[in-house]
Amino acid sequence: MLTAFSANKVLLAIAPIFLIGEIGVCQDVSPTAASVEAKAKQLIETRKAIAAESAAWTEQKQLFSDLIALRKREIAGIDEFTASATDRIAEVKKKRAELENDEAARKQWRVDFEKRIAILEDSLRPLVLRFPPPLRDKIEESLTRLDEPDPEIPLQNRFRDLAAIVNASAEFQNTITVSSDIREVGDRSIEVDVFYLGLTQAWYVDRTGKLAGTGVPTNDGWKWTGNPKLASKIREAIDIQSKVAPPGFVELPIGGEQP
Repeated sequence: MLTAFSANKVLLAIAPIFLIGEIGVCQDVSPTAASVEAKAKQLIETRKAIAAESAAWTEQKQLFSDLIALRKREIAGIDEFTASATDRIAEVKKKRAELENDEAARKQWRVDFEKRIAILEDSLRPLVLRFPPPLRDKIEESLTRLDEPDPEIPLQNRFRDLAAIVNASAEFQNTITVSSDIREVGDRSIEVDVFYLGLTQAWYVDRTGKLAGTGVPTNDGWKWTGNPKLASKIREAIDIQSKVAPPGFVELPIGGEQP
């Protein structure tokens, strides 16, 4: 570092040169110690500024390098996310296509199923008149909806009604049923006991044993034919079925007026 003392030495060293200049050439103005010191200070400050700028640049360079590395990692993460999102979008599109295909298949299945339900309903309606009164009473609500179809009724309700009718009919067909009914004889209403052999045959008798007969299903409903001679046998069969009498064998005629 250039001090004031050293600056004086410089001045002393260059003084002869200035003196020689005064003798041999035209005289020059000598720099002062203050100006020399100012120049020296300016040089030192400049070097300090350069060193500071160099250090700052080194620091900034490292910071920029770190930022660049960070940005590269961010870009790599974005690329990875984009690739993952692309795969996810493709998977979602595939799943959506599968769901749309399933939905179309379900709609077609519903259309086909509704057609089958309608066919079953149409085929079952003519058979309802062949159902005996005890069976009709058991499934009255389902038969009412079958006879008076409502387009607003859900498909599952229509299927449930069909299932109820078919199941009740099958159960009635496979059992012997005893029930009571009213017969109109002249101007009188007489209660009779009816012995049903499934859906195909029936016999009836009143409490006095004077009114008796057989019944068969037809397309217009059940047809009843009087036969008082069968009264005792029909009563015996009913008592056995009702467990009023001990088990035994009873012969009853099968047949009658056919549809």
